Amino acid sequence: MEDPFHIAQHVTNVLEKDHFEEAALITRKASKDKKVTVSWNRLIDYQLRQGRIHAGIKLYNEMKKRAQLPNAQTYTIIFRSCADSAHSKLAVSEAIRLYNQMLNRERLNPNTIHMNAVVKVCAKAGDIESMFAILDTANDGLRAPNNMTYTTILNALRAQVDKPQHGDKSEAEIKADVKKTIDRAKAIWQEVISRWRAGQVIIDEELVCAMGRILLLGKYPDVDSIRDLIEQTMQIAKDPEPPATDKETSTTKDASAPAAAREEVTSKGAALAIQPKTTKAPGAPSRAYARPGKNSLSLILDALEKTGKTTQAIRYWGIFTRNYMVMPDAENWHRLLQAFRRGKSSARMAAYLPNMPRTMATPKHYRAAMRTCLRDRLNPGAFEHATAVLEHMAASLHLPDAHVMRVYLRVAYACKRSFEQQSQEPGQFETARRAYARQLETALGRLAAPYRAVARHVQADKVVQGREDAEAWARLSLPRAELVALARKMIAMYDRLVQEDLVAPATAKEMKASRNAMNRLVVAYFDRRVQLEPNFNADRSEIDRKDSRENRDDEWDDREEDASEFFIDRRGGQRGGSFKTTTTTTTTTTNRRFTAGDESWDRRERRAVA
Repeated sequence: MEDPFHIAQHVTNVLEKDHFEEAALITRKASKDKKVTVSWNRLIDYQLRQGRIHAGIKLYNEMKKRAQLPNAQTYTIIFRSCADSAHSKLAVSEAIRLYNQMLNRERLNPNTIHMNAVVKVCAKAGDIESMFAILDTANDGLRAPNNMTYTTILNALRAQVDKPQHGDKSEAEIKADVKKTIDRAKAIWQEVISRWRAGQVIIDEELVCAMGRILLLGKYPDVDSIRDLIEQTMQIAKDPEPPATDKETSTTKDASAPAAAREEVTSKGAALAIQPKTTKAPGAPSRAYARPGKNSLSLILDALEKTGKTTQAIRYWGIFTRNYMVMPDAENWHRLLQAFRRGKSSARMAAYLPNMPRTMATPKHYRAAMRTCLRDRLNPGAFEHATAVLEHMAASLHLPDAHVMRVYLRVAYACKRSFEQQSQEPGQFETARRAYARQLETALGRLAAPYRAVARHVQADKVVQGREDAEAWARLSLPRAELVALARKMIAMYDRLVQEDLVAPATAKEMKASRNAMNRLVVAYFDRRVQLEPNFNADRSEIDRKDSRENRDDEWDDREEDASEFFIDRRGGQRGGSFKTTTTTTTTTTNRRFTAGDESWDRRERRAVA
């Protein structure tokens, strides 16, 4: 083989068989009288892909000693491999050393690809100062920064403050770091916009989302400015434009003028400043707006959920999916459901959920949907919407989610406002009480089949029979904990309906049988759990702690289940009081008042809400 091309091809084939020594021998022999830089590149790439940085650099040095001059691809291979190396400190030092050598040589100067690769090495290692030192070598020629440069930098800045801290910083220090990062990102963004307007850089969705994710870390004004960011880079208006009057239409000469004018104006209160107009370089291409996609759809839905402007979610969803033909993925659907949850929009959720492809459905989608109904419990239709969620889950998931089923029971308890209002009418108390009981009975009936499916999956019969060793128990520990938590809720509801004669005798008999079977599972589960974990606290299990956090988010307390005037308060033998909600014109905070019973809990709840 006399042709360097065929030699390189043969070396590649040998390396694919993992015969490195043979490939190296072929390359060294050919180096005596031929220029086989490509073959050396293949050897270096092979070693670096194996994670052997020292071996790769050693080959690079040997290559030069054999008078084989490295080309641009040689350095690209080394830099990109350093970015993927598990030895981050070594990778940074080697990449910077080689990059500086290139800067000091006239034969082969680093270009934008090389600079971006080294910036990525520093970013992955978390070496922000070295990253900016490399960025200082940029110019307007061979090493002009592009969209990938800025995307890497912004993602690196976010990674520094978006990771969980390990107790080495106070909360005030963390907040200060976040603010510093956001300010730094805004300064970089001003440069991006300036170069974009001059036609020197393009802005794509990835770059927009890199900036947007940093703004998500900030306070309300920063998060709200994401709508300005989307408008600035994608031309999607942050507010729906009012219909134009005849006078406005007749005086408008250029339909694009309003959007352009809005873009050039800097809002006084905006967290993301928009730069003044920049003169475009002669011959520079016209700037192009970023095309919306799945990533930016998730970004804007996140921002709307955090700021509480969830009524805008439908508008953005329609613009992205209809105007720009974005096909939402599973994460987009989850973000939309989370926005509905924040906005307490169970009706909209119930209207949109059937449109979600069932192949995308996961338990987290139904958890968000069901908790939307819990937050919207003052809506008379919330329980009906929750039932629709349960049916959609049963038709979509191979195995129903016990957590969703447990929240469904909470919704059945919580949706009682219409019954309470009915009970206030003369002679309607017992009628309202019976109607409320039928709602709870319906909920239990809907859960019977899904409960049995989950019980079979987690082998609940083996728990009752006690036929498992510790290893087998550990494999199904978490799903069993979820099932037992659901069973306890169902047992409480069965007891309530049966003990107060709120169901027909035949129904009560069936309920007692189901209740006793569940109770045997619960007792056996906790007995076995205590045997395996002597320090286990049944009153504060991991499921209870998770429920407590989620209930705080949804403004719900399980003790509200005991606070209905329709039932006997099992703690005191008297009818429980009802939770009443009052709102004032000076605050949007909902203040709950427990009208009978535990006054100390009332004080704790008011402090928690405040």
